[in-house]
Amino acid sequence: MTRTLGVRAWATSAAVLVAMTACSGSDADPPPSSGESSSLPSTGSSTPTPSESELASAAAEDVVRRYFTVLDNLRQNPTEPLRPLSSVATSTQLAAQKRLLQRERGEGLRQVGTTAVAQLTVQSVNLKGSNRAVGEVPIVTVDVCWDVSGADLVNKSGKSVVSPDRETTGWTRYTVANYQRSKDSEGDWRIATSQDLRQTPCSAA
Repeated sequence: MTRTLGVRAWATSAAVLVAMTACSGSDADPPPSSGESSSLPSTGSSTPTPSESELASAAAEDVVRRYFTVLDNLRQNPTEPLRPLSSVATSTQLAAQKRLLQRERGEGLRQVGTTAVAQLTVQSVNLKGSNRAVGEVPIVTVDVCWDVSGADLVNKSGKSVVSPDRETTGWTRYTVANYQRSKDSEGDWRIATSQDLRQTPCSAA
C-alpha cells in the first residue's frame, strides 16, 4: 500500500487533528483564540531597538524552523524519545504529531532525507491575549511552504511506501502561541495548530 509520506499529516497535522483533537489529553494547552490580529510593523522602521511584535515574529519563525528539524530527526530515528517535540509544539498540534509518530513507529516506518522550508512568511502578530484558561494567549500566524522532494518514508526492508503522485510542496498556516509569556517572552513559543492553505505551491527549495 502506498501513501503520501504523511506529507500533510506530517507537515500540517490537518487530517490528524480532526481525529485527535478530542484525544489530546488534559495536559495539553487549549488551542489559542485568534482574537484580533494586528498587522506586522513596517520593516522600514529606523528604530534601532526591535519592537515587541518584531521580537515575537523572530521567535515564531525560529520555532517553526526548529519544528521541522525536530520532526525530521524523530522520524529518521524511531528509537529516539518524543520529548523534544514538546519544545516546538503544544495543544492539538503536539497531540496529533505524537499520535502520528507513534503510529509510524508501530508500523516499522522511518524517514530518510529531510524536509526543507522553501518559504516562510509571518502574516500577523497578536500580543493582546490574556486568558490562558480559555486559550487567549499571544499568537503569531506564520505561513510556510514546505518541500519534501528530498524526503522519503520507508518500511523495515528499506522500500519506499510513498506514492509517486504525492505533492512535494505545499502551504500550511501555523498558529504559534506563547502560553508562558509572563515567564519568558522569547523561549516559550510553540506551534499550537495548523491548517492547509489552498494556494499555488511555491518553488522547491
